[in-house]
Amino acid sequence: MIKTFQENQIKIIQLNRKKANALNHDLIKSILNELKKIERDDSIRGIILTGREGMFSAGLDIVELYDKDKDYMRDFWNLFSNLLLKIYSYPKLIFSAISGHSPAGGTVISIMTDYRIMTTGKYLIGLNEVAVGLTMPVSIGKVFQSLLGIRNAEKMTLTGELVNPRRAHQIGLVDELVSSKHLIDRAKKEMKFWLQLPFEKQINSKLSLRQEIITLMQKNIIANNDNFIDSWFSKECRDTMKMIINKISKK
Repeated sequence: MIKTFQENQIKIIQLNRKKANALNHDLIKSILNELKKIERDDSIRGIILTGREGMFSAGLDIVELYDKDKDYMRDFWNLFSNLLLKIYSYPKLIFSAISGHSPAGGTVISIMTDYRIMTTGKYLIGLNEVAVGLTMPVSIGKVFQSLLGIRNAEKMTLTGELVNPRRAHQIGLVDELVSSKHLIDRAKKEMKFWLQLPFEKQINSKLSLRQEIITLMQKNIIANNDNFIDSWFSKECRDTMKMIINKISKK
């Protein structure tokens, strides 16, 4: 599900599930377990999350998840919510090296990290949950607003807009653009620069700045889960997902 590489104080976690890196229970669990393991490893101070060339993550694996029942989906969303909370409140540096397409769940993971570098090319990124019939969870929306500002985040959310890397950089969704061949090297170089600063004070400052949203995320896991279930099993969402699955099956 994932591949890992270490260079000095930096650990690279590469999503490695089939072509699209679609998020299912096993992939999410693999990432979460690796983060928990690294958290206990004092030799590692920074993590770079990345994907395959051309694809960071296509978001939730609706093909696999479509026929799952409500109990399964409650457990699934709880697991995903805990991964997002873990990344956003992580006591080490986490960067995203966005290696290609990153709609929906791929974007959700990346906005929880401390710095986002995206490869140039004909790729799309954004939160298009509304476009597939899902309601934006309040805590994810707050993180999105903190990056883009209230109005830009609202417009992109309500229209389900996906943007190219250049536009993503313009609005602050990603911090930097590089060519694909330089993506990981650039992420490592930037992280090494950050790691020159006093580490403990750096992390404490990050967590202090994020405390309000971290608390909101912790308090709203159950409420967000209920809202997600209501959206996921609504007729509007089921019909949209079925259309998408049919398109995928014809490729």
